[in-house]
Amino acid sequence: MILRGIAGLIVTLVLWTAIVFIFNVPAFLLPGPAEVFERVAFLFENAKLARHIWVTLSEIVAGFIIGAVAGIFAGVVFSRLPRVERFATPLILLLQTAPKIAIAPLLLLWLGIGPAPKIVLIAIVTFFPVMTGMVTGLRYGEGSFRDLASVLKLGPWQRFRHIELPSALPSVLAGMAVATTLAMTAAVIGELIGANEGIGYLLSSGQENSDTAAVIGMVMLLSAIGWAFYEVIELIRRRSLGRFQLS
Repeated sequence: MILRGIAGLIVTLVLWTAIVFIFNVPAFLLPGPAEVFERVAFLFENAKLARHIWVTLSEIVAGFIIGAVAGIFAGVVFSRLPRVERFATPLILLLQTAPKIAIAPLLLLWLGIGPAPKIVLIAIVTFFPVMTGMVTGLRYGEGSFRDLASVLKLGPWQRFRHIELPSALPSVLAGMAVATTLAMTAAVIGELIGANEGIGYLLSSGQENSDTAAVIGMVMLLSAIGWAFYEVIELIRRRSLGRFQLS
């Protein structure tokens, strides 16, 4: 799959170069791949791009971990206590359906211009798909293994470890895969609205300075990071599903 993705990327770059050359597109509208790569290299050397990448990555990882852990915990609680789920669901849906671009300024006012508002926003968008996956897996994924647990007289922890967790794992990891794309979007939104570091900040600066090459370069960089993040989750999914077998 990675090789197919790389092949698709190469074809895209070739077509991009051909379009710019054949139609003589002005560089301020659409620079060629070579110009974009040169601009990115310039930013690495003169604008501390590596530092900005690290800032964005650290925000994404921190927010993703917090949101995923909270989603898994909430999923377990909701599957055990339906009344708590009925009480909390309207609040969760209200938070999830609210436009994230509208929530970001509020978090900025509450938490300041540092990494905290971006981390919280990423955690919010990560929470819902992971929580939904956990609830679905625990509630509907056990099937006949529920009766097996009763026959074997498994304790709560044994039942969770050997039956419920392996059963819920595919749904949880599917939710995490969805959350990776949402986390990237939330990070960029947070940095576009208020930040002095990060890839989103450079993206905003490029837009203000009409630096098309920098804007395209940052978009490509964000896409590459999102792709890598998704592949990491997929690797974890494959290894985890091989390790946690229902028994």
